[in-house]
Amino acid sequence: MPDANITKLALANSLKGLMVKTAFNKISVSDIVDNCGLTRQAFYYHFRDKYDLMNWIYYTETACFMNSYNKVEHWLDGLTDLCNYMRRNKTFYINALNTSGQNSFQEYLHDYIRDISISVIESIENTEFEEEKWGFIVEFISTAFVGLIGAC
Repeated sequence: MPDANITKLALANSLKGLMVKTAFNKISVSDIVDNCGLTRQAFYYHFRDKYDLMNWIYYTETACFMNSYNKVEHWLDGLTDLCNYMRRNKTFYINALNTSGQNSFQEYLHDYIRDISISVIESIENTEFEEEKWGFIVEFISTAFVGLIGAC
C-alpha cells in the first residue's frame, strides 16, 4: 500500500475513532493528528480540511457498494449491503448524518440515491427520465432513504 494511503487511512481511522465520542463539529484538525501521532503538515498535505477528510472516508468506504451494484438489476442488493455496512459502523455514520455543512454526508447519500432512482426509472423499457414527470418521486425516495438511515 502506498505511503499516501497509509497516512490517509491513519487520519481517517483517527477521525472515526474520535467521532465515536465527540460530535464532528467539536473535533479539530489538531485533535485528529494528535490522536494518530501525525503532524498538521501531514494532514494538510493530503486534505484541505476535516470536511475533505470526511468526504474521503465516504467515497472510499462506500464506493465498493456503489461500483459493485451499478447495474440496475442489482441496485437493491447494493442498497442492502450499504445499509448493513452503515449499521456496522453506526456511530460514525449517525454522527456523519447529523453533520451539516459543506459536502455533508446527507447531501452525498441523497445524490447517490437520486442517481440510482433515475437509473431504475430509465431501465424500464421505453421510459426516459423527465424531471416534470418523475422529479417529485425521485426526490421523495432520496429524501426518505436518507431520513430512514438517520432514524436507525
